[in-house]
Parts: sequence; C-alpha cells; structure tokens
Amino acid sequence: MSKKKDNQYVTILGRLLTYMKPYRTYLILALVCAIISVVLSLFTPILIGRAIDYVIGPGEVYFDEILEILTVLIFVIVGSAIFSWLMTYSTNRITFKSVKDLRSHAFNKLNDVPLGYIDSNSHGNIINTIINDIDIVSDGLMQGLAQLFTGVVTIFGTIGFMLSINLGIGLVVVILSPVSLFVA
Repeated sequence: MSKKKDNQYVTILGRLLTYMKPYRTYLILALVCAIISVVLSLFTPILIGRAIDYVIGPGEVYFDEILEILTVLIFVIVGSAIFSWLMTYSTNRITFKSVKDLRSHAFNKLNDVPLGYIDSNSHGNIINTIINDIDIVSDGLMQGLAQLFTGVVTIFGTIGFMLSINLGIGLVVVILSPVSLFVA
C-alpha cells in the first residue's frame, strides 16, 4: 500500500476511535474479561492433562484426585464462559453506543449539506448510503473488537503457558514459528 493510503486509514481509524472514547470503561472491561476468559480456557487442557495423569492403568485410577481436578475444571469452564459473555457484552455496548453517536453525527451533518446537493441526488440514495456505511462500520467493530482482544490475548497467553510448562520447547516454538512463516 502507498503511504498516502496508510495515512488515510490511520486518519479514519483515529476518527472512529473518537466515537469510542467516551466508552473507555467498556473497552477496559472487555480487555480484562478477554484476558481472564482466555487464561481460563488455556488452563483447561492443563487440568485435563493432570486428570489423565491419575489414570495409570487398569485398576490403577485415583478417582479422588480426578474428582478434585474435575471440580476445578467445572469452575474454570464456567468462569471462562462468563467472562467471554461479559467481553462480548462490553464490545457490543461499545459498538452500539459508538454507532449511535456516529449516526447522530451523520444525520446532524446532513442538515448542513447545501440544498443544491440534496436536490441533485435522490433522498433515498443519500440516506441509504449513510445507513449502509454505518452498518458496515458497526459489523466491523462488533467482529473486530472481540477478535482483536481474544486473538492477541490468546497468542500471548499460549506463549506464556508454553514457556511456563517447558522453557526449551516453548523457546523452540517461539523462534521457529516466525522462521517457518518466512520460509512458507
């Protein structure tokens, strides 16, 4: 992409972020909930692995230890689901409120448009363009925010868990992943 287009996208993103600025609380809540939800979901396979470790062979199953782990696992899964729902709720609130402000601003701006422009274009076309463009922004925000939060946190959380479980293998994965992307 050209530098001019890059600057244009940054300008558009900056203007869009100004509509989200009053809803920083929801943004922070969404990020915190994403972190908690992803950490809990990444902890789930570790708990399952620990439970499997107590199944040694036929007749050698430590049910008491497995029951403890399964109890914790239930709380982890329920907690992950609750925080995931809270993150989605927060990102939806940010999106709906920001888009509401954007619509209000667009229709107020429409009142300032010269009468000659309105007379030369069909009324339905002007309104339809505004509504469609804002709906596209709304869809992008709703999907983008949730995916951005969970995606980034999942990547860093996975790397953190890998490094905490086995430093050597974790470092190999961290080093070889960019190399394999470059080679591919």
